[in-house]
Amino acid sequence: MIRGLYIAQSGMHSNERMQEVITNNIANANTVGYKGDTSVVRSFPDELLFRMNDLQKGGPGGNKREIGTLSSGAFLEEIVPRFVQGQLVASDNPHARAIVDSLPRDDQDFRRAFFPVQERNSGNVMYTRDGDFHVEPGTNFLVDSGGNYVLPTDSTTHNAVNDARIKVDPDGKYAITDANGRGYQIPPGRTIQEGIVYIQDSNKLEKYGDSLYQGGTVITNNAELSTLASTMQEKQLEQSNVDMAGSMVSMMQVMRSYEANQRMIKTLDGTLEKAATIGRL
Repeated sequence: MIRGLYIAQSGMHSNERMQEVITNNIANANTVGYKGDTSVVRSFPDELLFRMNDLQKGGPGGNKREIGTLSSGAFLEEIVPRFVQGQLVASDNPHARAIVDSLPRDDQDFRRAFFPVQERNSGNVMYTRDGDFHVEPGTNFLVDSGGNYVLPTDSTTHNAVNDARIKVDPDGKYAITDANGRGYQIPPGRTIQEGIVYIQDSNKLEKYGDSLYQGGTVITNNAELSTLASTMQEKQLEQSNVDMAGSMVSMMQVMRSYEANQRMIKTLDGTLEKAATIGRL
C-alpha cells in the first residue's frame, strides 16, 4: 500500500506539471509567433517482485516465488515545443514579417527558419518567430516586440551578424550599420542584409522567454540550404500554433487523471488507517 501511495503521488505531480504546460499554451494563444509546448511523460523502470523464503517453492533458485512486475510511477521527462507553422494574418505594420516554412521532407525533419535577434540584456544571439518588428525611437534601429535588435545575416556564412544593426531611414528603407548607427564595413564579396537563419534541429532549442529561443546549430552548408525554401512575407504575422480545442480537451483529461490519482491516495490512506486501528486492538 505504501508503494501505491508513492505511485499515485508521482502521477499527481506529473499531471500538475502537464496542466501548467497546457495553461501556458492557452495563455499564449494570441501571442504572435508563439509555439505551443508538448509534455513528454515517461514511467520509471518497472520492478520485479519476489516472495522471499517461500517454503512452497525451493530448488536451485532458492526459496522465492516470482510475483511479477510493479510500476514505480511516472514523471514528466521533458517539455518540447511544436514548431508547426502558424496561420498567417495581414498586418498594417509596414515592418511586420512572417516566415513561411518549406514543408519538411518527413516527420523527422526538424529544420526550421527563424529571425535572429540580439537579446538586449545578455547581448547573445537568439531566435524568434515573432516578426512584429518596429522602429526604436532615437536610434531608428529595427527591433522586435520585446525591444531586442533584429540582426542582419551574412550571405556567405549564413549566420547572424551580432555587431551590426538594421537601421530604418525616414523613407522606410533599410540600411546596415554598426551598433552606433554608423556605416558598417562589409567585407568584399559578401552581402549583409535582413534575412533568416536555419536551425539544424529545432528540438534542441531552449525557450528563453518572450518568444525567444537560444542554442541550436545554424545550417551553413550551401548544399543543404539549397534544399530549403522558407520565405519571408512582408506585412504578415504568424499567429500562435496553439490548438485551443485540443488544449481544452487535454486539460480535462489531465484533470480527470489527477482526480483519479487523488481518489487512489484517499482509498489507500483509509485502508492504512483501518490496518492501524486493527493493530492497536
